[in-house]
Amino acid sequence: MPITVAMIEEKEFKTKMRGYDPVEVDEFLDEICDEMVAMQEEIASLNGRLSQASRNAAAYTPVPAPAAVPVPAPASAAVPAPVQVQQPEAESKKAEETSESAQKLLSRAQKMYDDIVAEANAKAEEILKNADDRAHTSIAELKEEKEALESEIDMLKAAAKDYKARFLALIKDQQHVLKAENELFE
Repeated sequence: MPITVAMIEEKEFKTKMRGYDPVEVDEFLDEICDEMVAMQEEIASLNGRLSQASRNAAAYTPVPAPAAVPVPAPASAAVPAPVQVQQPEAESKKAEETSESAQKLLSRAQKMYDDIVAEANAKAEEILKNADDRAHTSIAELKEEKEALESEIDMLKAAAKDYKARFLALIKDQQHVLKAENELFE
């Protein structure tokens, strides 16, 4: 499927932590779109020039060379060879060269366009791959951090539970001491 300017302009990427700056990516994609539009305009212009040159070449009909006209010979001289008028081939060659030149120019423009699109696609794939790699690395780091925090939470919960149990045991011991003291004074 060929990529169009509209496709590039409408493309939205998901944002992820530590990803590329969306404004910078949008600006780069806008530059690519501008270059594609310029190339398409150049291709259209060259196609127009090529079709105009083709029409000019088709409209050009060579005038046939006039037939040899016999020249009346003087009575005493020998008959000279007939004179032939040749049509200049310069105009025909010029039209052919212009058409050929336009075709080559169009071919080069198309190749440049294809190269730029391929380069832009490769760059976009590289950007996406780098973003994916960074996202995977970030996710792995965050998972490790999460596991460390969960482990710390579990240790704190166990310490709190142990503290609570010791505190309750201390309270019970104090209640027994108070009960024993009350019994002494009764």
